[in-house]
Amino acid sequence: MCNVFLPAFTNPSMKRLLALAGAFAAFGCHAGSAPTPAGTTTAAITAEDLRQRLFLIADDSMMGRESGSAGNYKTAAYVASEFKRLGLEPAGENGTYFQTVPYWNAAADPASTLQSGSTVFRLRRDFVPSNIRAAPRTLSATPVIYGGPMNDSSHWISAADAAGKFVILDLPRGIPMRGIAISPRFRSALALGLVVLDVLGSETTARLLDGRPLPDSSRNVNAIPIVWLTRSAATVMLGADPSTLGAGQLGPVVTGHFDITRRSVPYPARNVVAILRGSDPVLRNEYVSVTAHNDHVGFDHSPVDHDSLRAFNRVVRPMGADSPNREPTAAEWPQIRTILDGLRKVNRPRLDSIRNGADDDGSGTVGILEIAEAISHAAVKPRRSILFVNHVGEEDGLVGSHWFTDHATVPIDAIVAEIDQDMTGRGSATDFPRNGGTVAATPTYLEVVGAKRLSKEFGDSLEAANSREPMPFVFDYTFDAPGHPLQYYCRADHYSYARYGIPAVAFSRGEHLDYHQITDEPQYIDYPDLTRVTKMVYSAALVIANMPHRPRLDAPRQTNPNAQCRQ
Repeated sequence: MCNVFLPAFTNPSMKRLLALAGAFAAFGCHAGSAPTPAGTTTAAITAEDLRQRLFLIADDSMMGRESGSAGNYKTAAYVASEFKRLGLEPAGENGTYFQTVPYWNAAADPASTLQSGSTVFRLRRDFVPSNIRAAPRTLSATPVIYGGPMNDSSHWISAADAAGKFVILDLPRGIPMRGIAISPRFRSALALGLVVLDVLGSETTARLLDGRPLPDSSRNVNAIPIVWLTRSAATVMLGADPSTLGAGQLGPVVTGHFDITRRSVPYPARNVVAILRGSDPVLRNEYVSVTAHNDHVGFDHSPVDHDSLRAFNRVVRPMGADSPNREPTAAEWPQIRTILDGLRKVNRPRLDSIRNGADDDGSGTVGILEIAEAISHAAVKPRRSILFVNHVGEEDGLVGSHWFTDHATVPIDAIVAEIDQDMTGRGSATDFPRNGGTVAATPTYLEVVGAKRLSKEFGDSLEAANSREPMPFVFDYTFDAPGHPLQYYCRADHYSYARYGIPAVAFSRGEHLDYHQITDEPQYIDYPDLTRVTKMVYSAALVIANMPHRPRLDAPRQTNPNAQCRQ
């Protein structure tokens, strides 16, 4: 399916990318095409099987597999059908392979409006409500005040000055938003306006405007109502560009109403759970959990030219959505043009709006299916049972894995270990920009997070299994370091298990320019290396499943599994 929308660009970089792209009258669908269906897959873990499966679940027709969407629902159904075909026991609810996870759709109320003097601000173009947990807010001739720069608390107004006002905070140009939190100082404000809408990118805003899945429909009466503003809107509200003002500057009053409404998601959000029963009459009642997530981040109503975005991200955003979205420098534009010129020799210009999620986490999902098929066909089954869980809602904050471990369909204490695969299909030298791009990844690179935090024996067993592979990976624990700013330990599904004292690990081949982008498509996957990762996880799961005892814990189980995660 070639999904086409009329573009509506507001970001200056995207506008210039369109100019680079040339005429769009003859655009086509995505580069690459799905292989012709070959019927059933084989018992062995092969690159062709992985490719066949991934082109299916990362196809445009799945519309980015957002939790609660038709595409995600169909993906879960496919995974369940494969578990059934392979003879695995259903381990969901009511004798099925599914565990339904509560979800609502949260979207900006289309009736939201703001007005300052004679200027009426429009939803999407000028502002977007952003605090999903906050209650609706009505402003009636509310005073506007500049609170200061978001990144410098020494220049903020006082709580008393913020009380009862619409406080505007500026994100200075070039400053990334990641890591910036809203201070309790502004709780007395009637509402906050953050000058960030120009730099957040279409993905973030589209998920609020068009709806994003929400696992909890409750509201927090103490949450501060927040809207994201364009710089031009903030300038009108304050009478000048906020970057030129001192904190405490008053603007004209503002009137309006905004909210983020809730409604039921169109399709149930579902974990898919199955058991391959172990052979030992005692240990078969214990489980090694092998997991991945089936959701991604949907589609974007502001399509861009596929190759233009790839060229732009290669230079400006080498880690995709985890790199700040900014204007290229004068030196970077020629680099982007050179890359795009090369792509134009291969592909026609083509609009693209679907974030297919081939690597994130189609790669892990097809990996666990291949592992299930390999073990189900093995002459000798592992002593412990293998619990396969394909989680939903990872992109919304580990929702599916959190729900599963809180409402486990097997005794939670019987899960002796968990191995999660997320983004295991890339990792080439150009994909992984370590140390500012000065250190390239190699075919043996593998990110490992959490392996030894609870059990050294568990981590050592994984390393031993890896060492016996034909081309062992070199485990990189960089992102497992306590306090690491990217917070990978808290951002993968393995943590939902670790919080219950279950030794758990997240394997990944790292981020890349297509992370959470429309360009995360199956033709860019390294299938031989994905095969190597899948085979290694298969071997590691069997090692843990055949141990005479469960991995010994070196750290106590945390008292409160719902306590805030600490990297």
